[in-house]
Amino acid sequence: MPESLRLRIARSLAGNDWPSPVTAPETTTTTGTAQPVTTEQDRFFPEMSSKRTAVYRDMEEIDATMPEGSRALDVLADNAVNAERGSSRYFTVVYRRGSEVLKGTQKLIENLLQRTMLREKAYPFARETIKYGDDFLQVVVSGEERIERLMYMPPSSMRRNEDEFGLLKTGRVKGEWAYEQYEPDTTKFIAGFLPWQIEHLRWNRSGESRYGVPLLNAARPAWKKLQAMEEALVINWLTRAFARLCFELDVTGKSEKEAQVYIQQFMQHLSTRNLSATAKGISRLIVAKDIAIGKAFTIQGGRPEASLNNVKVLDTANSGLINTTPLEYWRNKFISATGVPKAHLGLEEDVNSRSTLEWQDARFVRSVQRIQSVMSECIGHVISLELALHGIEPKSVPFEIHWPSPAISDELTRSQALKNNADAAKVLNDMGQLDPEWLFTNVLGQTSQEYDDYHPQEAPKPAPSQTGKAGGGGD
Repeated sequence: MPESLRLRIARSLAGNDWPSPVTAPETTTTTGTAQPVTTEQDRFFPEMSSKRTAVYRDMEEIDATMPEGSRALDVLADNAVNAERGSSRYFTVVYRRGSEVLKGTQKLIENLLQRTMLREKAYPFARETIKYGDDFLQVVVSGEERIERLMYMPPSSMRRNEDEFGLLKTGRVKGEWAYEQYEPDTTKFIAGFLPWQIEHLRWNRSGESRYGVPLLNAARPAWKKLQAMEEALVINWLTRAFARLCFELDVTGKSEKEAQVYIQQFMQHLSTRNLSATAKGISRLIVAKDIAIGKAFTIQGGRPEASLNNVKVLDTANSGLINTTPLEYWRNKFISATGVPKAHLGLEEDVNSRSTLEWQDARFVRSVQRIQSVMSECIGHVISLELALHGIEPKSVPFEIHWPSPAISDELTRSQALKNNADAAKVLNDMGQLDPEWLFTNVLGQTSQEYDDYHPQEAPKPAPSQTGKAGGGGD
């Protein structure tokens, strides 16, 4: 349990016994003096910092202590880079049909992927990107002018520098590098990097921000409250879930001091155990403290009223120990912020209908495809950089990054749609009313360039010879 949370819960349990905080100085206003306004809630839920490093620390704590959050990151990253049932893993580089990419160039790209282990590292790169909102990878180039590896850079140590137009800076002094590394939460400069030396993956970036936004950023308020409530509930279970005993002791004829000593000796005797003939010990297996109350005889109507010793059972249980509705409320808010359906987190009891599950799954697939898009941009840039280092124009090597389908059902839906479109195109083509290229681009959804690749134009046939025999009579 974090120390700060322990202190907050301890202050709540201690109540008035907790030492008073130092009073803040008064502030002068136009209407006189006023004390800073604080509420009881501020003691438990201080304002969350929007500082980037503070957000990163919260993400690390959520990943380490919140099973729902950690599982959501696992599920999203796993679905982005791995196909269902293990039928296909990682990504593939596909070259456009009709383009003449030399075998040597293809081998160059394959060697790059094996050398940098990009396929194997796709999962941790994707998970770190959605966890922090940012992932910084240093491109390490060897003396042989080839990319040797991608080195992970802690996001909390990296800074991105842009000019007034939103473009990366290109200087070579502190403050002017495209990327700079500092010791976290300090101004101690470590190193500077040019734009091509760092691959910066960003998730949920707004148009004006230099950095991304973590997937679980919106879940921070719910996580803070849920964490405090769960730990406070555990403390309640440990300190108030067991019944206590109330002993009523007869202290008639004793002074106040004598009664206190008598009660203390009685309670000490209850917890004392004989360890040997000459040694005694105190039992520590006590969950809750019992209560002892002194009770004396009283005179009523000239007659003493007997005040005999007694013992009662105090049931300290309350509805707060069994009512988990508030916990479920904040838990649902947290899960909603992850964007992962409950069924994917193993919470099948909350799935109310098949149609709802299908809709949630379709929306979930879109989030997975966004992760794949971010990863494709990074991988494509690394491949283009490797080609440039070998003197090859990247635009002369048309390729695409293909990922496994996030869901078999989504793949089946696309296959059925493609079949329906192909049947419609065939019917329209047989009618002879529409141009085949128009059908290829508008019905099948392909580009004009792809149409040319699949339908290379034939060379024009030579005109028929005009050397035939001429007609007419001769002399």
